[in-house]
Amino acid sequence: MSRSRKWIWLSCILFIASAPAVFARTQPAEKEGVLVGRISHVEGQLLRYVPEEQDWVATVKDAPFGLDDAVYSEQEGRSEFIMPNNSWIRIGGSTQIQLLTLKTDVTAMDVASGVARFYSKGNSAVIKATTPFGYVMAQPDSIFDLYVGDQSMEVIAIKGEVDFIHEATGTRYEVMPGSSSVVADERLVTAGEGQVDADWDDWNAERERIWSKRLEVKGDSVRYLPPAIRDDAYALEEHGRWERVRYENSYRYFWRPVNVGVGWTPFSAGRWTVWYGDNCWIPHEPFGYVTHHYGNWVYVGNYWYWAPPAPAVSVGVGVAPGLGIGINWYPGRVAWIHSGVNVGWVPLAPMEPYYTHRYWGPRTIVVSNVTNINIHINRFRYVDHAVVINQNNFYSVNNYHDVRVRNINRTTIINNYRPAPVVNNTVINNYTKINQRYNFTNVNVVNKPHRTVVNRISRNEQIARDQARGWDARVVRDNVGRAKRGEIDRRAVVDRPRVTNRIVPAAEVNKPQDAVRFQQRELKQRVRPVKEVQGAVTDDRRQRRDLRPEEPPERPDGSTSTGDRIRPPGQRNERVRGEQTREPRSPRQERQEPSTPRVQERQERRDRTEPGVREPRQVKPREESEGVRSPRQERQEPSTPRVQERQERRDRTEPGVREPRQVKPREEPEGVRSPRQERQERTTPRVQERQERRDRTEPGVREPRQV
Repeated sequence: MSRSRKWIWLSCILFIASAPAVFARTQPAEKEGVLVGRISHVEGQLLRYVPEEQDWVATVKDAPFGLDDAVYSEQEGRSEFIMPNNSWIRIGGSTQIQLLTLKTDVTAMDVASGVARFYSKGNSAVIKATTPFGYVMAQPDSIFDLYVGDQSMEVIAIKGEVDFIHEATGTRYEVMPGSSSVVADERLVTAGEGQVDADWDDWNAERERIWSKRLEVKGDSVRYLPPAIRDDAYALEEHGRWERVRYENSYRYFWRPVNVGVGWTPFSAGRWTVWYGDNCWIPHEPFGYVTHHYGNWVYVGNYWYWAPPAPAVSVGVGVAPGLGIGINWYPGRVAWIHSGVNVGWVPLAPMEPYYTHRYWGPRTIVVSNVTNINIHINRFRYVDHAVVINQNNFYSVNNYHDVRVRNINRTTIINNYRPAPVVNNTVINNYTKINQRYNFTNVNVVNKPHRTVVNRISRNEQIARDQARGWDARVVRDNVGRAKRGEIDRRAVVDRPRVTNRIVPAAEVNKPQDAVRFQQRELKQRVRPVKEVQGAVTDDRRQRRDLRPEEPPERPDGSTSTGDRIRPPGQRNERVRGEQTREPRSPRQERQEPSTPRVQERQERRDRTEPGVREPRQVKPREESEGVRSPRQERQEPSTPRVQERQERRDRTEPGVREPRQVKPREEPEGVRSPRQERQERTTPRVQERQERRDRTEPGVREPRQV
C-alpha cells in the first residue's frame, strides 16, 4: 500500500472517531420553558389587543396571558390574573394593563390607567408595576393597591414592603401599610389618606374567600400536583379521580375525568385560537386549563388518563405520580392532519415531537421550513383517537363536541389524511386571511378602546425589547436601592386620580380625541381605611430589611447608634417617642453579669448605693483544699523575702481559709503619690466608708481586693 493511501485511510479513521465528539459540541443547550400566566376570572368584557391585526378581541376565562399581552376592561368589568410564580393581579373597570416580564423571581406589569390590586403570594417573586408617573416595587409577601388616573396616581400599601419611585425625579418613597398613601403627578409627590375604594375592596375580599374555600380541598390532587399548578387541585378533585395505572412496565398514579361522555377525547371540548403564532387551546371544561397546557394525556385500558408534570418521585413501592416530564406550559400538544375540507388533530404521546412556530419547552421543534419536514402519520400512537371537523368550524365555534366528524378510524386516517407540522394555507384554504383565527370566543365586539390607547402599548413593547427581558429580582432591587430617598411634601397639592373611559363605539376608534365624547370619573367613590382591608398587616414595617444599608443616626456627642427603631418617613432617624433609655454599660459589665444569685445580690447592693456611684465588683477568691496550692499560686510566688513573709501570714490564718494576696504598694518619695494611689483614693463619701470598713477588719485579714 502506497504512503498516500495509508494517509487517506488514517484520515478517514480519525474523522469517524472524532465525529461523535464534534456532533455533541454543536448541539444547542436545552432552553428553559416559557412562563405563561392565566386569566382565571372575567366579569364584563375584557378586550385583548392583537398586534397582527391592530385590533381588539374579547378574551375569556382560562385564556393565556403572556409577555406583551395588553388588555383593557370595560367600565364595569373586573378580571383576575394568576402567574405561575405566585403573583396575582386583579383589575377593575376602565383599566389597561400589559405584561412586560414574567420570570420565576419577578413579575413586571404596566398599568396605564384604572385600578389594580397586586398580590405577591410567594416567597421569591418581586412585583414591579409601572405607570406614567413612576413605578412601584413590592417585595415577596406583599399586597398593594394602585389607582392610576389621567393626571395623577395613588399607591396604597396593604401588606409588606412597598416602594414608589417617581418618574420625573427618580426619588424613592416608602409606602407603609396602615399609614399614609403616596399620591403623585408628573412633578409632585405628596401624602394621601390611605383609603381604598370600598366596593373594589369588597370584590377582592369575595375573590379571596372563593379561593380560600377552593384551597381547603384535601385529596390526592394536592399530593400529586407540583406547587406551581396546585391551585387547580380543587377542579381535579371535583371532576375526576386518581388511579393506579400500569404504563410502560411501571405502576403510576394518573388522573381520570369521570364527568365526560362516551367517546370523549382530549382537545375535543373547547376551541383553537392563534396566540403567539401557534394554535392555542381554550378549554370549555372546568378542569381543562391545567390538563391541556401542562403534563400529558395517555390512553390506557380504554380510558384517557392525564399524567401530571411532576418529577418521577416514588410515592409508594414502585409507584410514581407522573412521567417525570417536567413542568412546562404548551399551547396544545397535538399533531395536525387534513384531507380536503376536513382538518383534524391527534393528541401526542409524552415523547412525540411537538412542531410549533416558537420554542415552548422540551420536545418542541421550531418550524422554519415546512417543506423539509417529513412526518409519518402511521407513527402517531393515538392516531385512531383523532378529532376531525369541517374546516369552516375551526374558528367559528366554542366547542367542537357537536361538530365532530364521526366514524373516523385509524385505517381511514392513514389512507386518506396527510400530516402537517403546523396549520397553514395547505391545511386550511386561505388560512392567513381568516381574521377569526385570533378570537377567543364568538362574541362580537362593538365597542373598542380608542387608538390613543395603542401608543402606550407600542412604547412598552419597545422598552421590553430593549431592557425588560433582562430584568430579574436582583436587578429590580438594585435599581430601587440606588434611588435616592425622598421626603413627602405634605404641603404639595396633587389632584385625586380621575380616569377616562376610552372605550368608544367601533366607528369612533380612529377619530381625533376632540371629536369623541369620553366619560371621566373618580377612581374611588366610597372609601374605607386600609386597616379594615382583609389581609392588611400594618405593623410589619418595624422589622423591614432595607434595600441598602443607611448611615446610622448621629448622636449629640458625635457617636452613632444602630439600635434606633424605625419611624414613618421624615422621622426614621429619630428615637421613637416614649422609648425607654438606660444608662450606658460597658461591654465587660454586660458579659460579666449573667442571671445568677450572685448577680442579683450585686444588683441589690447597687440599688442601695448613692445615685451615680456604683459599688465595685466583688471578686470572691476560689477556695482550695487545705494543703493544696493552685497552679496560679505556684506561678505567682517566687522564692523571695516578700514571698516568705506572705507565706508566714498564710500559715497563721485559719485552716482551710487563705488570706487574700497582699499587694504592697510601691514606695514613693515623701510628698509623691503613685498614680494607683491617685486612682484608689478619691475623695468621695463612698470611698471613705469603704476605707473605714477596711481598717476595722481583723489584723492580718483584709477584705477581698475591690475591683
